[in-house]
Amino acid sequence: MSDIPTDIKPRSTEWDGSVLKVKWENDIPGFDESHTSTYTLNQLRNPSANYSYHSTGRKRKRLLWHNWFQHRFVSYEEYMHDDEAFSSAMRNLARTGLLFVKDIPDSRAEVEKLATRMGPLRNTFYGSTWDVRTVPEAKNVAYTSQFLGFHMDLMYMNEPPGYQLLHCLQNSCDGGESLFADSFAVARQLSIDDPEAFKALCNLRLSYEYNHENDIYTNDWPVFQTYVDEYTQQQRLMHANYSPPFQAPMHGQRRPFNRTMSEMRALDKFAKMLEDEKYIYELKLNPGECVIFENRRVLHARRQFNTATGQRWLAGAYVDEDAVLSKFATSARKYPHLWRDSPSKPSRKEAEGEGQV
Repeated sequence: MSDIPTDIKPRSTEWDGSVLKVKWENDIPGFDESHTSTYTLNQLRNPSANYSYHSTGRKRKRLLWHNWFQHRFVSYEEYMHDDEAFSSAMRNLARTGLLFVKDIPDSRAEVEKLATRMGPLRNTFYGSTWDVRTVPEAKNVAYTSQFLGFHMDLMYMNEPPGYQLLHCLQNSCDGGESLFADSFAVARQLSIDDPEAFKALCNLRLSYEYNHENDIYTNDWPVFQTYVDEYTQQQRLMHANYSPPFQAPMHGQRRPFNRTMSEMRALDKFAKMLEDEKYIYELKLNPGECVIFENRRVLHARRQFNTATGQRWLAGAYVDEDAVLSKFATSARKYPHLWRDSPSKPSRKEAEGEGQV
């Protein structure tokens, strides 16, 4: 704002019923006479609010869900080639953190196309895309046929990926069902049932580690990462960080014994809540289907499967949170009627599914 001249004023205005266009006299240095500012009707009605940020960014309204919630599938054709349908899909992903795409061509290359529709691929030591299938002498339980419990990916990195895609190419084995849980819904219920446990997990930082011959990564995160809403001054949940398969020893953390016991009880309570079937959304992905989910909100798991009865092969990719938030914002700007704060209500009365934590 320091660059804006104090004597700036409108030179001309144009109103088409939904957008106001303004050209300026004594404009900001560097702009020529063709420079035009545009303001939507929503921006004019709420001049102090940043519509795109508050509707689509980290502070966006969430729709919390349990196992009864029917998540939507969008067709591959709509997702890839229909901008309005894609914007609607992004809105659902922004609200629930979970989206499914169906009718995907049978090609390993498709996961990259699906991911880059949202933003650039996140490259890691796994590669820009990667495969989830059984391998001999696997260093990661994900590459075995064993049960894989609820977790989030790459918690040992400074910036864990914001969104993950898993495209099913083969899934003919007995077992191998995918499980998902909304950590924000569990956290909200914990904050109601046991506020002290919720507070403890906001303060407890768990360490995560990936330590192999060619790669060593370590980091620590609070289980519940919060911020203070600038308007309500209430504590809100921004991220959850939870990945037991990669949890590291708690070295060098000196704290009173009573505090440690309180934190361990809180963590145990959170883990047991995640085992409650009412929080678990389960399905078996079919070939040609892809799940897209918010990595630091939606926990994912997998049931054990029998490789003697068939094949299971998923192709995966990551996209960073900033890139997807940018896509949310541009989608909301292009199709504002799809992004207004009037989400479809759940079919059951449990209205605890909608709101903030």
